[in-house]
This record gives sequence, structure tokens and C-alpha cells, in this order.
Amino acid sequence: MALALSPLSQVCKGIRAYLDGEINAPDRSKVSVLLATPADTASAGAGDSDHRLNLFFYRFEPSGLFPDTLPGETGWLRAFCLVTPFAAEEDSVGAGENDLRLIGEVMRVFHEKPVFQLVVDGEDYHLQVIFQPLGLDQLNQLWSTQGDTIYRPSVLYEVSLAPVLPAVKAVAAPLTGGFGLQVQSTLERQETSVAGRFPEVPTMTPAITREDWAPAIAFVHGGTCAFSFSLRLGSPELAAFTPRVWLAGKVGEPVSLRWETWDATAGWQAVEPAGAALIASAGIDPDAAAGATTETLALPFTNHVGQMLFYAERSYARAGDGAVLTVRSNPLLVSLYAG
Repeated sequence: MALALSPLSQVCKGIRAYLDGEINAPDRSKVSVLLATPADTASAGAGDSDHRLNLFFYRFEPSGLFPDTLPGETGWLRAFCLVTPFAAEEDSVGAGENDLRLIGEVMRVFHEKPVFQLVVDGEDYHLQVIFQPLGLDQLNQLWSTQGDTIYRPSVLYEVSLAPVLPAVKAVAAPLTGGFGLQVQSTLERQETSVAGRFPEVPTMTPAITREDWAPAIAFVHGGTCAFSFSLRLGSPELAAFTPRVWLAGKVGEPVSLRWETWDATAGWQAVEPAGAALIASAGIDPDAAAGATTETLALPFTNHVGQMLFYAERSYARAGDGAVLTVRSNPLLVSLYAG
């Protein structure tokens, strides 16, 4: 029975697959890229005429960053990989020269693209390969562990940062417990039906002349603008509350309307599917909130304590390379608390 894949093995296999695809392009000869020790690769191919490139991940270290990482959070490793060619003689080119051709190709590939993206457990991660020098003492120590294997020219790369994903992930803390300001004249708490006027919403006009401009948004309630609302669970004010959002940016531009929710059990969760709308205003002026063109929303939930984060997104194709990027507006927050 085969062992289950681990995040570390997926990273190592991803690097092997990337090198395999780059070195074995259609206009190049076939090279077997392997994950093994140099001794195993040397003995497995002894006497044949195949070219082999071995990746030996032999050392793993903590990242040196994120000292407060908890057991249920993603950890990070620095992995060290010794890359060794085992080329064969072909035509008039000797095995030694083919070793140099192979190792030079590896150095070219990683020099041209030192940062690349890998999918680990269904999530995208960016990793970087960093060329590391190999001293004589380190060379001797590494190859002395490989039995009678004859030394071959090798290069060492650090791969960082490799993710270590827990089987049971910790529930993330809320992004914020609320933001605002309340001033009162007595030491007794004053109950308010809907708290959301502070911080004050400034005039916002997105710079639509930039290709990466982001939408600006604000809640509109009772003729005023707000960035956040706090409502008591089960209150008449919550039952009568209908969120309306003012969207600003390039008029007629489509945007996606997204909610994320938080509670103590599930943590932050994206609400699917996302909504859609067209921007109808070039800017947000709080003094003109009473006449604003708004989109009416529905709260994701109203029956338990929690928070709801709302934002708008737009996608655009970057002029330089055509890559499709997504930018996000400022966030809005709705909090439900127990009375």
C-alpha cells in the first residue's frame, strides 16, 4: 500500500516535474529526472546509455521566520537539494562533457525563473530556488555518505519556503472585532439601535486613469454613509435593517460583490456564489448620500453572533503581459452581537 502524499513530497515532485518539462522540451534529448540519492541513481543506471539528472533533498531547516506559528497553522521549511547529473557518452561527446551540459542547463533554468508557483493540497504557493555554494568540507561530507559512488559535478539549491500543512487546521481569529469610536457622558453603557457612523466616511474618488484602479464602496443607511454597522441579535433594528452599498469607480464597469462570514465555529468562510453589479457613480460624497444610487444586499445570516465582511472586486488584463489580475475595494463590516 503506497504512502499518502505529504505537502513536502508534493513540493519536491513539483520541482522535479518543472525541471523535467524545461530540460525535456521538444527540441532537446530525453533526460530522466529522478528523486533519489546519488548512490541509488548511479547503481540503477550503471552501464546504460541514458542521461539521468538526480535531485537529492538531503537537509531541511526551519524557515527562521514566523516564530509564533501555532501547531494548527501552516509551517514553513527551507529545503536543500543537491542536483547531480549522470550523463552517458553519445556520439563524439563524452560523459563528462554531457554532465557539464546537463548541470549548466539546470543553472540556466533556475537563473531565468527562480520563483515559481506550485499547487500543494489544492492551494497555490510561490517558492524560490536560491543557488548555494558548496565548500570542500561539505562536498566531502555529502559524498562520503554515498558509498563507492564516484563524485560527479553537482550544484546545491535552497528551496524556500516549503509549506507544512496541518491535517486539522486551526480556526482563524476574526480579522477585526470592529472599528469605530463612541463617546458617552456617563459610565453606563448606552444601547444604540445601529452603531456605524464612525469612522467618518471621507470623499472617495477612484483614480480610474490607472489600469489597476480599485472600486470604492460605502454603506448608505438613513441618509448617511458608514464603513461598519453593529446590530444586536434579535433586535427590531436588525429585522428592519437592509444593507445598501454605494459603488464608485468607472461608470458602467462590472464588479463582483463578495461576502465573507465569521463565527467562532467555522472561522472565516467565503459566501458563494458572488453577486455582480455595474458601477453607477464616479465617486462617493458623504454629503450626497441621500441621493446616492445604491445596490441592495441581503445579509448572509441574521440568526447567530458573528461578523460579515463585504467588498467589491474587479478584474483586468495587465497591459504589459496580458495577465489577468484582480483588485479589491476597501472592506465594509457588519457585526451581530448578543444582547
